[in-house]
Amino acid sequence: MAPQTTTPEILKAAESAGQQPLGLERLPEITGKGSVGAVEFTFEYSGYLFAVRAEARGQGAHMSFRAILGHLPYTAEDPVGRQSAVAVLNSAGRALGGRVNLTADQRLVLGDEFDLDEPMTPIVLMSRAAQLLIQAKPYLEVLSEYVQPPAVH
Repeated sequence: MAPQTTTPEILKAAESAGQQPLGLERLPEITGKGSVGAVEFTFEYSGYLFAVRAEARGQGAHMSFRAILGHLPYTAEDPVGRQSAVAVLNSAGRALGGRVNLTADQRLVLGDEFDLDEPMTPIVLMSRAAQLLIQAKPYLEVLSEYVQPPAVH
């Protein structure tokens, strides 16, 4: 069995890469078995800003992810881009179980919520975030050809 990485090690690795997700500095105080409270953090991936909220519930946790993927171009702006982006969204919706949505103001949103049977730990939180990204990555890459990802600074 591989040794588990502790929260300070995760934070040090993220800081040294210059990519520390915002909000993870609170994890040591509110995670682990019997945790109470919620943690919110953000991270950037390929120009997309992801927001994560996790809350301990008994011996498990509830997590929600959100990312604004950009705005769908209007037909008058780019009819081919709009049609292509919609095709990518439809494919992503089928493959990801409807996690990609279009709002009334033409904003593209990737989101998911789920309950975990494991205690809320940094490793569990980051593993779930990575799982979502692995599933969404091909769609995000193709979508970025037609929709400008929001700039993250």
